[in-house]
Amino acid sequence: MEPMRNRSFYASVLGLLLAVAGFGVSANAEAASCTGFKVTTGGLNVRTSPSTRGTVVGVIHRNERYIATGAKSGGWRQIWFNHAARWIYASGYTSSQKYSCGTVTASTLNVRSGPGTGYRIVGTTGKGAKWAVIESRGAWRRIWYASERRWVHGGYLNQSVPVPKIELTGFNINKNTDSTSSRYVSAYSTTRSSQPRYYRISEDARFSGASWKRYSSRAAFTLSAAAGRKRVYFQVKNAQGRLSNVRSDTITYTPPPPPSSNGFRVDRQRFLGHVRASFGSLRKSQVDGINYLLSNIEKDTRPAIKDKTVWMRQIAYLFSTVKHEVANTYQPITEYSKTTCVRYQGGCTYKGRGYVQLTHRSNYAKMSPIVGVDLVAYPKLALRPDIAYTVMSHGMYHGMFTGRRLGDYIKRGTTDYYNARRVVNGLDRASLLSGYARSFQTALERSTVAK
Repeated sequence: MEPMRNRSFYASVLGLLLAVAGFGVSANAEAASCTGFKVTTGGLNVRTSPSTRGTVVGVIHRNERYIATGAKSGGWRQIWFNHAARWIYASGYTSSQKYSCGTVTASTLNVRSGPGTGYRIVGTTGKGAKWAVIESRGAWRRIWYASERRWVHGGYLNQSVPVPKIELTGFNINKNTDSTSSRYVSAYSTTRSSQPRYYRISEDARFSGASWKRYSSRAAFTLSAAAGRKRVYFQVKNAQGRLSNVRSDTITYTPPPPPSSNGFRVDRQRFLGHVRASFGSLRKSQVDGINYLLSNIEKDTRPAIKDKTVWMRQIAYLFSTVKHEVANTYQPITEYSKTTCVRYQGGCTYKGRGYVQLTHRSNYAKMSPIVGVDLVAYPKLALRPDIAYTVMSHGMYHGMFTGRRLGDYIKRGTTDYYNARRVVNGLDRASLLSGYARSFQTALERSTVAK
């Protein structure tokens, strides 16, 4: 029977699972992996001592793998064979390689013909013996035993796994462009030797405060706010925890000039009071969302409107659109539907996001240069409030969603809230949004003042 399953068994199993999955292995774990020998000849005697006078205790065959103890004598090498340290003449008959290996932790461990306790016992191995692990199946590990592929329970093997190296061969910011007016940049990287699992990126060479993120060959990064030349550092690691070398690139950040005022200011308390009177109580998150929108609206120069009445009515329709598209949250959201997005160009990767539910890959691409971020590569950034506001404002004022501009329906002498819905989404819920807009218009008329 297998050794008794006590608490040490569960600890061993946990340790094994972590090792097999590639967790908990340090960057220097390669030194703890096992060096072994793969037989390259038709048959090789295994002896009790490093001499032809040693007793032959077995024969190993082509492609069989055994773990070295590290002892050697001339061309002889000591290996773990069955449950004991034995000798082979390795020179010219074997190749030295790194293997996944396991050291027996039980005093006696049954060796079976198959991966389960229902298979017959063909032998035993003892504590401290090392085996090349050639296959895993559930909790069981396959080893070479007496020139046969046999099975032992992995819970009683302290298994070490060779940790492959990884090299960061290339890194650049924004494809080697020299400068940018946006803090939001793309980091491009290439690697070799093994597959990267995570990356970290920072303007600090020691990566202070930088967290590990799931690797992408094109990663998003936000530069620090101050203008000037920036040096950005990048590093990756593989699934086994091996760290790569560090590479860096520089780029100059020149922020755009601050927007000028459009000349109007909204009294927050008055505006919120009228919104509550029209639509009911507001949660803190809704109030925060409305205040954020008002702050951006007051400094938004896209309307280029000096007529206070026209300005207020266009803003009323912006608020009407936001209220409807984000389900009354006044915060950027992802569309709720989990089925309709399959019809979008690019599928659900480019489902509705933001204040106006930006959809379709082509629209994400169209908005990327406007917001200064590659939304095709990083579509979830469309949920960030500053980006979501720019998408909504630019799209509605310049007709980038449907070809219809807000100024086509709301201008001096004309206020057509019903057809203004065509700016975003045909006439879907046009009457509902028209009613919202009239309520927001009243709130703005009673709270807007010239600066």
